[in-house]
Amino acid sequence: MMATGRKPVHLEQRGGKSNRQRVWEAIRQQRSGLTCYDLARRARVTEATVRTYLQALINGGYLEAEPTDTPPSIGQTRPLRLIRDSGSEAPALKRDGTSCTQGLGTEAMWRALRILGETSAEELARYASAAVPTTTATAKSYLRFLALAGYVQVARRVGKPSRYRMVQARYSGPRPPMIQRTKQVYDPNLGKVVWAEAPEDHL
Repeated sequence: MMATGRKPVHLEQRGGKSNRQRVWEAIRQQRSGLTCYDLARRARVTEATVRTYLQALINGGYLEAEPTDTPPSIGQTRPLRLIRDSGSEAPALKRDGTSCTQGLGTEAMWRALRILGETSAEELARYASAAVPTTTATAKSYLRFLALAGYVQVARRVGKPSRYRMVQARYSGPRPPMIQRTKQVYDPNLGKVVWAEAPEDHL
């Protein structure tokens, strides 16, 4: 079955790949002669999802219409070609083609955890802010959920802020575990929810 538009992350991602990631991989494989119809079938997503992302890539300077000697027929569009290949990761873009910073802070914190070894929420926020502004409150919340999911260990110290250490055996890959609105942790590297709040926690 073809994947539909925007869904909760754990439903949208299959095998750790989002709809946009699958479309981007199909684009890089084909590179030219790109059409919305073909890409939708290669990536197994809806044409509406492909169309939205293609427009963002065009606006961002990643794709352009292929030159042709004859104008397209009424109702048809010219095939596209890839003119800017930024690598294996799908460009995170808004519809107007500008970069989307959503999620970059989480990526920076996840990357920093491996580098820092042991850290506090304040230190992690400061380190991640080199890439994108990150507050201590955001870092503290992310660390709390990572601890609940078993990705970090908490070293509590009397009278001092808690410190956290990455559990190396739980490192699953470069993509950061995501904290969802439903208060569960989804790991895109594994393609599954790895921790969810128990129903009795709401009582």
